[in-house]
Amino acid sequence: MLIISPFTDPYKNLALEEYILKNLVLNETILFLWQNDSSVIIGRNQNIYEEVNLLYTKEHAIPVIRRKSGGGTVYHDLGNINYSVIADKTGYVKAYEKLTKPVVDFLISLGLEAHFFGKSDIYIGNTKISGNAQYLFGNRILHHGTLLFNSNLETLNLVLKNKQAISSTSVKSNRALVGNISDYINLSLTDFKNKMINYFNMPIYTLTELDIAKATLLMNAYQSYEWNYGESPTFNIHKESNHYSVNLTIEKGIIVAGLIAYNNRPLDQPYLNKPFHPDTFSDYLALKNILFE
Repeated sequence: MLIISPFTDPYKNLALEEYILKNLVLNETILFLWQNDSSVIIGRNQNIYEEVNLLYTKEHAIPVIRRKSGGGTVYHDLGNINYSVIADKTGYVKAYEKLTKPVVDFLISLGLEAHFFGKSDIYIGNTKISGNAQYLFGNRILHHGTLLFNSNLETLNLVLKNKQAISSTSVKSNRALVGNISDYINLSLTDFKNKMINYFNMPIYTLTELDIAKATLLMNAYQSYEWNYGESPTFNIHKESNHYSVNLTIEKGIIVAGLIAYNNRPLDQPYLNKPFHPDTFSDYLALKNILFE
C-alpha cells in the first residue's frame, strides 16, 4: 500500500510516519513517501551538539529534530524524497540490503549505476545518494531512507558539523561524499517521483482527516526541547580561544557544572542550570560563536 504525504512540515511528517507505524494496520507492506521543508534530522542516539551547527540553523530558522530511529544526521529539503517501508519485522531486522533492494532496482531501471554500500547506504558510482535507518515497534519494522535528488548541498555542508570538541558516548555520523541523483539523470524531481510511484505500482491509501488528526497529536514530542536536546547523552565540552576558556558538563541539554573564564578570570555563572542553547548566551556573541559553531 502506498501513502503519499500531503505535507512538507517535518514535525508533521515525522508524526505521520510514527502514526502509520503504530496505528495504521493495513495487513500489507506500506510504502510512505514524504518530503520536508529545510530541516535537520538527527538519529535517536546522537548528540545534537556534536552533529549540528546550531548557530546556522537558528539564524536560518531551520528546525533540528530527533527521530525515533538510530543512524546518523541528515539534511532534508524539498530536493530530497524520503521513503519509509513499514512491514512485519520477520526477516527484516537489520536487513538493510534486503529492504533497500527495491529502491536500488528502481534506480537501476532508470539506467543509473546504483548499488548498496556499507551498512545502510545507497550509492551511484562512488557517490552516496541515500542513507537508511530502522526501528522496531511490536512485530513491525520501520525502515526509512533519503533520496537526494536535487538537494541544496551547500546548505547541507553548512548545517552538519565536521569537527567537535566534545567528549560523549553518542553515535557519531559517518560523513561521506554525497551527491544528487539529478547529476546523473535528466529528469525533474516531479518526473522522478512519478516514475517511482509507477514503478512500485501499489494501491494508494489516502490519509483520512481522522488519521491526520491523530497523527497531529504526536507532533508535540518532536517539537520539545526535552526530546530534541535533552535526549543527548551527558557530555563535557572543552574549548579554548584567544580570550575564553570553557569547561562545561551538559546533562539532558542543561548546563549542570563547569566554568567559563575570560582572560583567565571566571565569569559569573547565570548559565548554570540553564539550557545549553545559543539563546542562553545571546549577550555573549563571541562566546556563543565559540560554543555552537
